[in-house]
Amino acid sequence: MNKLMYSAPLYFIIFLPVVVVLYQLCPQKFRKYILLLANYAFFYTWSKFFLVYQVITMVITYVSSKIIDHTLNKKTKKFILFLAIVINLGVLVILKYTNFIGENIFAIFHQRFTTVHFITPIGISYYTLQMISYLMDISSGKIHADHSIVDFAIYASFFPTLIQGPITRFNEIKDSILACNPITYQNLKFGSQRILFGLMKKMIIADRLDPAVSKIFTSYTQDGLFSLIGAVLCTIQLYMDFSGIVDICLGSAEIFGIKLPENFRQPFFAENASDFWRRWHITLGTFLRDYVFYPISLAKTTRRLSKFFTKHFGKSAGKFIGPLIALFAVWFLNGLWHGPYWSYIFYGLYYFCFMVLEILLKKPVDDFLKKHQIDNNHTGLRIFRFVKLFIIVIIGELFFRAKTLVVGWTMFSSIFTNFHLSTFKDTLPFLRLDMIDWSIVIVGIVIIFLVDFYKEFHGSIRNAIELKPTWIRWSIIYTCIFALLIFGAYGPGYDIVAMIYAEF
Repeated sequence: MNKLMYSAPLYFIIFLPVVVVLYQLCPQKFRKYILLLANYAFFYTWSKFFLVYQVITMVITYVSSKIIDHTLNKKTKKFILFLAIVINLGVLVILKYTNFIGENIFAIFHQRFTTVHFITPIGISYYTLQMISYLMDISSGKIHADHSIVDFAIYASFFPTLIQGPITRFNEIKDSILACNPITYQNLKFGSQRILFGLMKKMIIADRLDPAVSKIFTSYTQDGLFSLIGAVLCTIQLYMDFSGIVDICLGSAEIFGIKLPENFRQPFFAENASDFWRRWHITLGTFLRDYVFYPISLAKTTRRLSKFFTKHFGKSAGKFIGPLIALFAVWFLNGLWHGPYWSYIFYGLYYFCFMVLEILLKKPVDDFLKKHQIDNNHTGLRIFRFVKLFIIVIIGELFFRAKTLVVGWTMFSSIFTNFHLSTFKDTLPFLRLDMIDWSIVIVGIVIIFLVDFYKEFHGSIRNAIELKPTWIRWSIIYTCIFALLIFGAYGPGYDIVAMIYAEF
């Protein structure tokens, strides 16, 4: 059985329509079983019988949540919470990080580590975080444990969120996901539009750029121009791929009347690196904020350390040390969450450094702008911020995409030590894209930029289109469909390009 990739015809032409029809035809009380079967059928195409890992952790989480919610003994609650989280994280760490941990420990003692081959079920990094958030929210009293294991299983394995998120909270979607209301024309229309827009991002831009990006990062040289082009292209590809797939996922859920949280909000219009991460992979950021940053900041050990620094180094140091420790933990885990490689950990700590720098420079910069009477929304200042942020992001993505940290550093340093514009003519043919490909990509990027620009400054573009006359609305829809059919990267000469974030 072929894997059900969100951007593959098997998904949006066969799987999703079949699920929609069966869901709509079934009586309301049976619809949740259609969703559950769809979830595990989708899961099975990726992980076969290894989906048993997800089922076992789901059952353990469900049972643990019931005990936590109903017991009055605080020690018992804490113990069950701790045990359930350890089991969830233990399965994730064993399957995904055993070799990384073993190799690094053995390297310290100059010993050779024998690689252990585990088959990791798809989406484990996503559904594990959802189960942990469920347990934590029940423990804190924000929600109550759901009485039905079927309902919880639907939430824990919902097929639009299974592979690439967004990482949802139970209280955010429980009412809509469990209501099993009939599919309405409005939901079908808006959901299909969102899917179409996501497919355009993925297939017209991201997949068309894949040959060039893959070529650069599999046969990198120490040519600075080559490395810079790779950094820019892999940033564009990652954004179009990830946000495009998320659009498809949100659109799929919207068809069933289920509103998932947004995962992107025009990230390249951000003011700085901190704002960028409030707009990029939003649900991962909010998870780390709520379940890592706040608990560490408020922990007794952190408060004692803050008092120590206040006493010996002053109030400013005391206030700064707690958030600094919590911020380090957040960005270390952010990098490690992406995968068992030092390049990912470096990627997380790279942003940690910028976050700290922004905190330190905030007051001096504000004072400078005030002194020189520079409006914070001045066009020139906005352009400067955009260029600065884009440079920060493309450097980060260069290390993110590189095979190893050494390769990333070699490519990065070459930009400053071996950069020659004269090599451009030799570089372009090497990227395996012709002028038609470049033209399609550039036009596509401009269109997405204009859409994001409208959303940033005017609001929902779908609502704006909805207010237009019928002939304009359908002209836009048909234009998008024909653009996808004509310019999408598929068919002879193209391999089906895997979803980048599916591997995390």
